[in-house]
Amino acid sequence: MKRIILLILLFIPAIVFSEDKIGYVDTEKIIKSYSEMNIIKTQIDILTNQWQRQLGEKKLEINKLKNELESKKLVISYEMQKEKEKEINRKEKGFAIFMDSIWGDKGVLDVKKKELSGEVTDKIKKAIEKIAKEQDFSIVFDIGKSGIIYSQRGVDLTSYVIEELNKEAEGHKISKTLEIAIPYIYEMNNEAQEMNIGSKLRNILIPAINKLGDFEFTKIQDINNALNSMGISNLKNKIPDDKLISLSKNINVDYVIYILSEVNIGIVKISIKLVNGRTGQIVLQSEHSIHTDKELDKLINGILQDIKPIIGI
Repeated sequence: MKRIILLILLFIPAIVFSEDKIGYVDTEKIIKSYSEMNIIKTQIDILTNQWQRQLGEKKLEINKLKNELESKKLVISYEMQKEKEKEINRKEKGFAIFMDSIWGDKGVLDVKKKELSGEVTDKIKKAIEKIAKEQDFSIVFDIGKSGIIYSQRGVDLTSYVIEELNKEAEGHKISKTLEIAIPYIYEMNNEAQEMNIGSKLRNILIPAINKLGDFEFTKIQDINNALNSMGISNLKNKIPDDKLISLSKNINVDYVIYILSEVNIGIVKISIKLVNGRTGQIVLQSEHSIHTDKELDKLINGILQDIKPIIGI
């Protein structure tokens, strides 16, 4: 294909380009120099670590069942042994299905990478178009993909595009004080409700985030009013993903931090979702757990470590 393009370019009369201002870019260099690529990499790393933790938990459960079966083989009935073996087989199949759903062809990880790379491609394209219009270029080639191996008349616009992209990325970070909304933390079971885990976590989380930078926090009453207007009257119920995204738009905030909490036999577990209000996307999902409610600070530190790279602190 490249050979065909080169032959076509060689045989096009010079007069065709005589009035055109020609430029070119190196998209590979642009991608490597684009500051938001670090944020995207962090998002992928966080998701991958979360899935690896889940995979590890499933593997531990299977090994535990195998060890239990091995230790009780001599004291349980043949029927019970077969039942245990079937359970192990079910768990192993579930393990394989989960692994394939994440890391397999067209798995969640592959889809997420394509989604994020598509967003980057769109931003690069818009930046190139902006530079081309501002500097009156009629034609801009990608030097890495178009087959051009030499250009005397063309102008390299790569550095201009990189500057434009990073200026936009930096502008998102410092253009104004970030506004964050933290709805009530949903308590998923009776034990969490009895221990009032949600309120305790929220009361610790807001001051902890405030120590990291200059932020504004949406008043809980404004969050509740917005949820009411969206048809969510029981404000301590779980908020679906589509409603979270709508909430971020309705109250016009930069981020919504949404947390689910549960307590089982003293173990406190939380699930975190971070919604980017500018893009209307869930940019983070992660989980953390501790062995006692006396260690809530550890949960807060886990939340901060997850969100810091994404919100730019």
